[in-house]
Amino acid sequence: MKTETISCRFIGDFKVGDNMVYNAGLLCKLAESGSTFNKLMLLQAGAITEAALWEIIYRAQNFNREGVPNISEEDRAEIEGKKVERFKAIIDVMKKYKILDKAGADIYDELDKLREYRNKVHIQLDVKLEGVPRDEDKAFTDPVCDWALKLNVRVLQFLTENFARPADLAQFAHSITVPSP
Repeated sequence: MKTETISCRFIGDFKVGDNMVYNAGLLCKLAESGSTFNKLMLLQAGAITEAALWEIIYRAQNFNREGVPNISEEDRAEIEGKKVERFKAIIDVMKKYKILDKAGADIYDELDKLREYRNKVHIQLDVKLEGVPRDEDKAFTDPVCDWALKLNVRVLQFLTENFARPADLAQFAHSITVPSP
C-alpha cells in the first residue's frame, strides 16, 4: 500500500504529536499485512483522526495568545470554556463553529460514520449505520477500510492547510506517514 507523509503543522501538544506519529507507524505496519487487519486499521485511522481534530480544540482552549487561524477570537473564547473529551463532542464542536465546513459538505457525516465504526472497538456494540452487518468480518471490508484511510489523509491535510501554527514554529511540526489507498 502506498503511503503519504504529511507535515502536521497544526499540532499544539507535542506529546500527542509524538503519539500520533507512533500510531501512524503502527497503522502502516497493519496496512502492509493487507486486509487481514481491516478492523484494526480502521480503529487506528479513527484514533489518529480524532487526535488530530482534538488538537484544534486543544489549541483553541490553551493558545489564547497565538490563537488558531480560521477560528474567530469570539469562537475560540467560547470553545475555550467547553469540556470536549469524546469523538462525538469534538465533531459537534467542529460543526457548531463551522471549523471543517471548507473540507466539504459531507465532512461531518463522514466523521460521524467513522466514529460509529471506531466504536466497534467494543465488540458487543452494533455499528449504528444502515446496511452494516453485525458480523465484523463483513462490516470491516476492504472498501470500508480504504474509505477510513482516505478520510484520515483528507482530515490531516485539511488541518495542516487551514490551521497551521505560526511559520516560525514549522521546525517543530510532526511529519506523519499514513497509508493512502
